[in-house]
Amino acid sequence: MIDGLILISMVLTQVFGDLWLSQGMKTFGAVRSITPHAIFNLITYLLTSPSIVLGVMTLILSLGFYLVAISRFDLSYVLPIHASGYVFNALFAWMLLGERISTLRWAATAIVAVGVYLIGRSGRVPPPSQVKKAWSPKRSLPAPLFLVTTTSAISPVWLGLAVLVLADAAGDVLLAKGMKSIGWISLKMSPSAFLKIGRRILVTPSILQGISAQAIAFFAFLCLLSWADVSYVRPCTSLTYAMSLLGARYFLHEPVVPGRLIGGLAIGLGVAMVALT
Repeated sequence: MIDGLILISMVLTQVFGDLWLSQGMKTFGAVRSITPHAIFNLITYLLTSPSIVLGVMTLILSLGFYLVAISRFDLSYVLPIHASGYVFNALFAWMLLGERISTLRWAATAIVAVGVYLIGRSGRVPPPSQVKKAWSPKRSLPAPLFLVTTTSAISPVWLGLAVLVLADAAGDVLLAKGMKSIGWISLKMSPSAFLKIGRRILVTPSILQGISAQAIAFFAFLCLLSWADVSYVRPCTSLTYAMSLLGARYFLHEPVVPGRLIGGLAIGLGVAMVALT
């Protein structure tokens, strides 16, 4: 019951944070320059816009739920549950922001949801005390590894998505690595125990690196929201989950079962369909 509430809260706070950010960036308009003056104007707006501030606070709350979740379960289980918010993003963007969502985009969102469902049905990992050491390759890849290839044919939106996906996936893996080192977080802990964990989080290098990577992803996300609808941007960012599953497999040595692989392919198909809208 508690686990379910943590996961539901994680998803809903992510969705509403996205919606408030989208509303705020629509008011600001498209980010068309990265000159110092333009960046100053953007930062000033971000610090004074009620929608942006509310969105950031909600996403910080979502991050808290996320950290608790990845301390209790495998990253490759939590991420697909997190991705289920894409369906709610499309629904609420249509209902609350008045975004026009084509039939193809609805179909793509549904396929992403199916991919999330398949991965979620692949099963979750029990508490660490009950987990046997999983097989891992003899040689692991160095982490983090960033390889970004761009050409003049790539649009700003898809270039921004590439930056977001790589940074967000790296952040997911680094945060999960840090939280695994901290261990299981119980909601029944005393306030003093929570404070001790909070201090450990603030001094764990991989968690600080993960937060830095996600800060880069967050800035890219804000730019994307100024260029396109949230119902377009969010499904495309599901590529993050495919990258993070690879990270979970090779960097965290988590088992990736066939159901998760099939779900990842479904998510990729959904993203390709969104690209056509």
